[in-house]
Amino acid sequence: MTALACLKIFVGEELRFTDPDSLAALVAKVAGAYLETTWLWPRRHGLVAPFSFVLTDPRAVKLDPRELQALARDLQHKLFGDKGVGEIALLTFEGDQSEVMRFAGIPPAQLKALLNGEDDGTFEGRICRITPTGITSVAPAGGPVVGEPPMEVLAATPSCPAPARVGYRGVFHTQRQIFLGNVAVWRAAELRRDYGLDEPALDVHEIDHDIPILEAARGEITRFGAGIMFLPINFSAAVKPGFRAELLPHLQALAGPLRGRLAAAVYDTPRAPSFSALSQLKSFLDPFFGRIDLRVADPAFQVDELPPNFASSVTLQLPAGSEAERLAAIARFMRDAAGYRRKRIWQGVTDVRTRRELNVGIEHAAPFLTGPAITELLEAPTDVVPCPVLHLPLHDWSARAEHIAASHVA
Repeated sequence: MTALACLKIFVGEELRFTDPDSLAALVAKVAGAYLETTWLWPRRHGLVAPFSFVLTDPRAVKLDPRELQALARDLQHKLFGDKGVGEIALLTFEGDQSEVMRFAGIPPAQLKALLNGEDDGTFEGRICRITPTGITSVAPAGGPVVGEPPMEVLAATPSCPAPARVGYRGVFHTQRQIFLGNVAVWRAAELRRDYGLDEPALDVHEIDHDIPILEAARGEITRFGAGIMFLPINFSAAVKPGFRAELLPHLQALAGPLRGRLAAAVYDTPRAPSFSALSQLKSFLDPFFGRIDLRVADPAFQVDELPPNFASSVTLQLPAGSEAERLAAIARFMRDAAGYRRKRIWQGVTDVRTRRELNVGIEHAAPFLTGPAITELLEAPTDVVPCPVLHLPLHDWSARAEHIAASHVA
């Protein structure tokens, strides 16, 4: 299924003295330049009327209006400046093709009513109002905004962690183009990273996030008959006796036939961990996990110093800097691919956010990728299913294997 929408751009009355044709040309130029650089193939866009674009995305069933807020800000800056008093607003309408094209020719009075939140039910579809500072659902009135983080995440108090909210990211094998498992994550932290929000300063140890994730994921993995589940384990917690004692009963609850499908995603692994620390880590985790995945922040991680048969994979956590820095980190990490192959250790990259980062990971033959450019933050683990790269990221798993497999065959 392809997401299809009409984007209408409304310029406030502060520019009513401007020649309409000149204003329409300026808006088309700014909006077109933005879409050329962000709404990339296989997504398509086209100007169908003054102040009106049609947008399509064959990899999604719904569009995320948050992507278009940057367009509203760009138009605001170009037309009114940073301190101007003018108003820019966008309306997006999602529906079938005939309704989308009908919406493109909406009369001015009806357009203004929708901008004021007055929906008369003329159009069968979903309408959102987007400004540089916010997004609201016009139809259905007060409905959810796709991609908006739950309010309980944003309102989580800094004194303690939010109630256990666990999400999942699909783990994608780039060469086979298949999802082969999931990584369980602390949902509040992942959502904050997705939307560029600062992490709250929590007066707790990371183990207080790991334990509820272990408990929640235990139930999920028993409901799915295949695939690997990567579960977070803090490096420093796993090498300290006190923290190991806290983790032990939760790991014991996972023991048994599930071990072969469980991987310990050991995060905050230092660049050059000591042999003693690695020995303690291995002896503690081996009874419960069939694989160990070391999650590192340094793309120059010293893989040659790892003991033989210690880890099955090493995953690079991309830095929080600019896209150029993140792309450079991928290239530096994959420069050591020969050394990883000698050790028989797979390489992975996580927190892949953009299409460019995805493409660079594929170009450098990174075997495993995870992050918002691969799947949205999922409520339940993905199935083990093939998926063409062009269908990434996957936004809606309601159709699950049937839709994805059909797309793969096509």
